[in-house]
Amino acid sequence: MTPTILRRIRRLAFILIFGLAGFYFAAYLREPIPEVDPAPGGNQAQALVQELPDFQLSDSFGQMRSIREWSGRPLLINFWATWCAPCLREMPLLQALQDERGERFQVIGIAVDRLPAVQSFVVEAGVSYPILVGQQDAMDAAELFGPEFLALPFSIFIAADGRVLGLRAGELDPAELRELLDTVDAVGEGRLEVAEARVLIGES
Repeated sequence: MTPTILRRIRRLAFILIFGLAGFYFAAYLREPIPEVDPAPGGNQAQALVQELPDFQLSDSFGQMRSIREWSGRPLLINFWATWCAPCLREMPLLQALQDERGERFQVIGIAVDRLPAVQSFVVEAGVSYPILVGQQDAMDAAELFGPEFLALPFSIFIAADGRVLGLRAGELDPAELRELLDTVDAVGEGRLEVAEARVLIGES
C-alpha cells in the first residue's frame, strides 16, 4: 500500500471520527476514541523526522504562531480534542507538569478541533500552557512526526536542541510520564545519547 493511499485512509478515518464526535457532542455525550495497544513497543510511532519541523497554527486567541517559538527548551507537544475523553483526562497531568517545571520545560497543546469549542474549554479548565488549534492543518502537522498518527491523544517529546526523542499515542499516566521525562532529562544533562533515548521511549 502506497504512502498516498495510507494518508487518504488516515484522513478518511479522521473525517468519520469528527462526524461521530460532533453527533455525540450535540447530544451532550462523550465517547472515548479507540484504545491504543498498550503492549511494550506497541505505543511507539516511528519518527519520520529527526528534528522538530517548522509549522504554524492559530493559537486559542486566533493569532498565528510557529511551533519553533518555543525552541531552546525540552517540549512535550500534545495533540488532543475537546471531544476526546482520554485527552481531557490527561490534561490536568500536563498542566501539573507545566506548573512544576515552569520555564525549564514547555508543554504545548495542539487541538484538532474547532476554535470556539477550544476557547470555551481552555477557560473553563484553567489551562495555562499554549494551545494551538486547527482541523486539517493540525492533522497535517501531526503527520509530520510519524506515519502512525490516527488516535488521540498523541504526544511528542522533543529535546532542547530540537531533536525528536519519541512519539507516544494514547493517554499518558503519571508513572509513564515520569519515566519519559527522566529520559528527556538524561538527554539534556548529557547522561544519555539521543539514539539511546529513542530506544528507551520506544520500549517504555
